[in-house]
Parts: sequence; structure tokens; C-alpha cells
Amino acid sequence: MNKELFIRNKKLWVIVLTVFLLLIAGLITYNTYMLRRRYEEQAVMAQEYLEAGSYEEAIEAYLKAMSMKFGNKEALAIGLAEAYAGIHNYDKALEVLRNRYEERKSTSVKEKIEEITARKADYNFYQLISYGDTFFSNGEYEKAIKEYEKAKLIKSKEEIIYLKIVDSYIALENYDMAKEEIQEGMALTESVKLDAKLEFVEEKLIEKKYDEILNQASEYIYQENYEEALNNYAEAIRLMPQVDTAYNQMAELYLSLNEYDTARAILSNYLRSYKSQTARELLDKTNELIRQKQEKERILNELYIALNVADIEEVTRIMKDEFFINVIAPLAPYYFSPSGDVKLPMAYGMMIYDENNVYAGGFRDEMKEGIGIQFIMNPDKETGWYYYQGEWSYNMPNGMGKTVEEKYVRDNEGNQVKQTVKTSGMFTNGLEDGQMQKVFYENDEEKGYVSYTADEGIPRLYLDENGQEITDLPGYYVIGKIYHDNGPTGEYYSIKAGTKFSVKLNYE
Repeated sequence: MNKELFIRNKKLWVIVLTVFLLLIAGLITYNTYMLRRRYEEQAVMAQEYLEAGSYEEAIEAYLKAMSMKFGNKEALAIGLAEAYAGIHNYDKALEVLRNRYEERKSTSVKEKIEEITARKADYNFYQLISYGDTFFSNGEYEKAIKEYEKAKLIKSKEEIIYLKIVDSYIALENYDMAKEEIQEGMALTESVKLDAKLEFVEEKLIEKKYDEILNQASEYIYQENYEEALNNYAEAIRLMPQVDTAYNQMAELYLSLNEYDTARAILSNYLRSYKSQTARELLDKTNELIRQKQEKERILNELYIALNVADIEEVTRIMKDEFFINVIAPLAPYYFSPSGDVKLPMAYGMMIYDENNVYAGGFRDEMKEGIGIQFIMNPDKETGWYYYQGEWSYNMPNGMGKTVEEKYVRDNEGNQVKQTVKTSGMFTNGLEDGQMQKVFYENDEEKGYVSYTADEGIPRLYLDENGQEITDLPGYYVIGKIYHDNGPTGEYYSIKAGTKFSVKLNYE
């Protein structure tokens, strides 16, 4: 009985244990199933986040999936690395892959490491370009170049980086460095775009040299070294024959040297091959100066001849002419010689002192010497003139000569009367000195003359046949008897005490 009870109990325990073990196994199996299912769900979620571009969520999901004991750890590592790469955290992505590769050297993981490394390089490359572009857009070209140079260290054969560095140097007008960069880039890339840039840069380098040559020419002109300045202009023309600047500046220099025909030839030569509004206007100016020069020479010759023959009507006509007033007179003091505008130690020529005062005759050492005439016009151009004609020495009237003065006055009835006085005799340093004679005219009709003697410009007192002084107005004294038609008029010529007769060298 006891034995049967024991056997029954033993069977019961076996059944209970079996049921328990089966229950435990079932629970383990279920738990494993649930864990695997949660893993699969997490892995799917991570993949979906990755594909959707939700990289932060993908990273979190992959990390949870990798913390589980199930799944393809290699695939998870690659997915997590891709998610890190999605937020440009390439260093973390490579860390994940390298850790996995150390556990198991997989070809797919190795390839992914190489891919991420290349993507990291691309990202850093374009990030540096972006930094450089920002500096470039702000006009900070030197900073832009530094960023582009960093990018070049990552990818030295990319055409874009050389183009951007070249553009930065061009913006800085540093064409020498731009050319060096182009040559370096073309050696590595054989870029057609860089070749086009080289053509542009070389043109700019030529322009730079052209400007330097012209600046040096300007410096030579400042130093009055005109020969070297002209050499520089010729060099600039050889360098860039199509540009008008050197032609124009060379022509301007020749104009300043009064070599108008040479200036015209230079400009005409350029305009035969090229068009330039500036050169055309300068040529028009040159032609006008040539016309004025020809007109000036014509008028000066006419004035010189008129003065030498004392054709006062022609002299006054010329000196009233607008061309003389506006073109010739502003050149004063101006020396003219029929043989050319050159002062000689001894020569005959003409000096224009201003628009109202001219001289024609002999010169020695730039002073009036010999026979000459100095003509002075009233500044109003209408109411009178004066001239001395005769001998000169040391720039003063010395020797035989005469003065003629014409002016207009009103008579007692208010009528305008032209009065002319001609004085002839000896002069010393511009003063009447010796036997003198004055002839008086009204409206070109002689009214009388008086002879007298002067000492250093002061007329002597006249005494009658008895040696007596003739009474006159108080403060005045008589210097001579007035004659007309070779006979005395019964009148005397008086002057104020202290009067000194001299040649006028300016209009008074």
C-alpha cells in the first residue's frame, strides 16, 4: 500500500515537473519571440527613419536595436553609420564602422568605411568652399583664398577650386598670382575654363604694364624729360596698339610743345585703324589749334609789317580784332620773329606785352636795341593811341625819334574833336633831350607847331628877342612860339612848371 502510494506520488511529481518545465519552456519561447519581434519592429523603424531622412530618430532607433541581442549587427552598424553621416557626423559614423570591423572584418563594412571617408572628404571640401564663398561675397577676398586653399588640400584636382581662387585674385587685381594659380590648375586639370581665364588675366597683365608705362611717362613729363616720356608712349603703343590712351597722351604732349602737326599725324594714324570719340575730339582740337596757329602767324606777320611802316590804321584794326584779343594777347609776354618764335642774341622781331602794348624792331639780349616802334593803345580801344618810333638802346628810347599821340576831346560846343600831337627830336633814356618840335593837328588838319629845347625832359624857358621872359598864367611858363604855315601865329606854347616830357611806355 505504501509502495503503491509512493509510486503514485512519484508519477504525480513527474507530471508536475514536466508541466512546470513545459510552462517554463513556453514562457522562454514566448519571451524570446516577443523580444525578437520588438527588435524587428525597432530595426524596421530605424530603417524607415533613415529612408525618410529623419536621421536623429534613426540614430536613436538603431542604438536601441543594437542594444538587443538579436538581429544583424553588421547591417545595424552600417545603418547607424549612414544615419550619422546624414547629420554630417562622419567621425561618429566611422567610429561605429571601425568598431564593428574590429569585431568582424567584413567586406561590406570595409567598403562602407571607404564610402563614408570619401563622403566626409566631399563634405569638408564643399564646406570650405562655402566658407570661402561667404567671404568672397562680403568682399573679403584674402580670407576667401585661405578657405579655398584648405579645400585644395582635400581635392587638388578639382577645377572649381582653382577657378574660385583665380576669381579672388582677379577681384584683388593681383593678376600675377592669378596667372600662377591658373598655370598650377591647368597642369592638374587641363581645364578649358582655366584656359579662358588665362587669356583674360594675361590681357589684364598687359593692361597693368600699359598703365605703369603711362604713369612713368607722366613722371618724366613732370621732370620735363620729354624724350623719355615720348619713348614710354611709343612702348605703350607697341604693347596695346588698339588702345587710344597712349596716342592721346602723346598727342597732348606734342600739343604742349607746340608741335601741332606731329600731334595731328599721331591721332590721324590711330583713327585710320580704330574708332575713338576721345581721339576724334582731340584731333578736332588739334586741327583747331593748327588753324589758330596759321591765323596767328598771319595776323602777327601783318601786325609786324604794319608796325614797321607805321601803318597805324592797320595796327589798330588788328589790335581791335577778337582773334588778337582772345587768342594772341593772352600769350603775352610773347616774342615773335618772322623767322620763327625764337629769341636770338641779335634779331628783328616783335614783342607783345599785352593786348594794348606792342613793339617791333631790333633786339639785343632780349632788350630793345636799334630802330624800333612801340605802340600803345588806349584800353577802351576807341579814344586814342600813342607810339614812339626811333632809336633804342638798353631797352629805352635813346637817340633820334618821334612820338605820336592821338586822342579825342570835346570842344566848347560839345563836338568830338580828334587831336594829334607829333613830337620829334633827341631822346635820352626816354626823356626829351635837345632840340625838339611838336606839331599839333585837329581832325588831321595841322594847326601849328612849336620848337623848343629840353634838358633831360624839362623844356627850357622861352625868351623873346630882347631876352625877356614872356608873362603867362601863374604857375606856367612859355617854352616857345607857335607857328603855322611857316609864320608865327602870335600865340605861345605854355606848360605847367615842373613838367617833364618823356616817352610813354604805358598808356597814361
